[in-house]
Amino acid sequence: MTRQDVLTVEELLKGHDPRVVKAALWLRELVTTAIPDAREKVWPGWHGFGYHHPQAGHLCGVFPRERTVSLFFEHGAHLPDPASILTGSGSRGRSVVVERAGQLPADQIIALIDAAVDHRRT
Repeated sequence: MTRQDVLTVEELLKGHDPRVVKAALWLRELVTTAIPDAREKVWPGWHGFGYHHPQAGHLCGVFPRERTVSLFFEHGAHLPDPASILTGSGSRGRSVVVERAGQLPADQIIALIDAAVDHRRT
């Protein structure tokens, strides 16, 4: 096992702008609040960290970039998005992109997380 195999979220975020770090940790908190039994895994090669639900499988990942952070939903194209906060045009994935923590109402993001769990369970 290499050191990268056990990289923590905090280690992954080192060197990022403090605003990006705060936004990534905010999204992390929303995901773990919505699905407390999800397993978190850091993906050094993709420079992100993702969440696996015990019954629903892989749901989403947080990807910090230079100035923004994406919360990517593997099956986002199939999720209800009444607030129109998902971006992307692929046949499957969609993202919520933020520049700062609290930029969007937390309840809108949590609703997407809940919908992702429901979608994958069916």
